[in-house]
Amino acid sequence: MKEFKGLAIYNPSGRAGEYSYWAANFYVGCSNGCTYCYLKKGRGKKVLGGDTAELKKTLKNEIYAMQMFRAELMANKEELQKCGLFFSFTTDPLLTETIGLTVLAIDFCQKHKVPVKLLSKCAEGMEAIINTSESSGWDVSKIAIGATLTGCDELEPKASPNQYRVVALQRAKNHGFRTFASVEPIPPGMFDRAFAVIALAYPFVDLFKIGLQSGCRYTKRETFGFYQDVTEYWEAHTGQPRIYWKHSFVTAAGIDRDTLPGFCVPANYNLFGNE
Repeated sequence: MKEFKGLAIYNPSGRAGEYSYWAANFYVGCSNGCTYCYLKKGRGKKVLGGDTAELKKTLKNEIYAMQMFRAELMANKEELQKCGLFFSFTTDPLLTETIGLTVLAIDFCQKHKVPVKLLSKCAEGMEAIINTSESSGWDVSKIAIGATLTGCDELEPKASPNQYRVVALQRAKNHGFRTFASVEPIPPGMFDRAFAVIALAYPFVDLFKIGLQSGCRYTKRETFGFYQDVTEYWEAHTGQPRIYWKHSFVTAAGIDRDTLPGFCVPANYNLFGNE
């Protein structure tokens, strides 16, 4: 596939590339207040790590932002129809201040049969998408609603509690949406919390993506032990949700991807079943 870098739509790289080949960002900054946020670290933190969501300066205003989004989507329509479009890496796309443009973008994607993946920590925003889909007549089989689940509410002080996010995933699943959960980061010493929230969300999630916290040290014993616990849980239950173990986890646990069970999938696993 070709590489593309537009003002709104682009091909993410590095760790972000494990989530989607195509992504869209309208805003930078976020009000969830997560203490582990990678956007608040490194050289880009002054631009990306604000405590409130602000429209990217290159997009000028919301009207121009949608003009650019539509043009970039149409320029890559065929590939986007195959792979889907992820929202978003530089903010939460379902915050009060970001959801307006997200809804407009989803609506345009629906008109052109482009699947959409939304990752959020805002249960109210997830519920709003479900409600909007009903009033707009959207094809929900082309929309995946995802939640970041860490089990550590104290590390995400202004986000919806993890339990609320799971309830929103349950409602999305019941309404026919594809669902996914990003169990990342798992902070050191918090594997029990991660396992508990995975078990809670298990019946309502189609795909789990599991990874560690960047810049932290883990032992092979704790990471491989967690992998074994999760594998045993899957084997004892339906084994239906798929799991993608991120590179950070596989490396720390010393796992050979070729030996993973059948419910484990590669990074490019397509939630929409048209790969």
